[in-house]
Amino acid sequence: MTPEVVHFPEGLPGFETCRRFVVVTATSFEPFCSLQGQGPGAPAFVTIDPRYVVPDFDCALDPTDRARLQLAADDSPEHPPLLWLAVVTATDAGATVNLRAPIVINPQAMRGVQLVPAASEQPLAFALTPAEGA
Repeated sequence: MTPEVVHFPEGLPGFETCRRFVVVTATSFEPFCSLQGQGPGAPAFVTIDPRYVVPDFDCALDPTDRARLQLAADDSPEHPPLLWLAVVTATDAGATVNLRAPIVINPQAMRGVQLVPAASEQPLAFALTPAEGA
């Protein structure tokens, strides 16, 4: 089965020319997934649902972002269910997740955007720690 392609009309910051991505999941890789660009030299990112890292992560969207995702005005935040992803960065010092600029995908429209708010209290590099018992 071929994964469905998600269109990012604006690309992602720093990768504006790559506008087609697929989300790749695997049970053995959970809770992470990969956001893989399509085409030669396309980027790939390890991602995680920000609510897995911060359970009360704010998933509110302003009207402009709702329009960018092609959400109907009467759609609630839960319907259609949106896919929220935060980019993970791994270094020798450990792994961090970018909670300031999450990626949001509307699976109904197969359309995605990266939210880059002018002001945010969320950290750009939130330290990931192993789950208890891991």
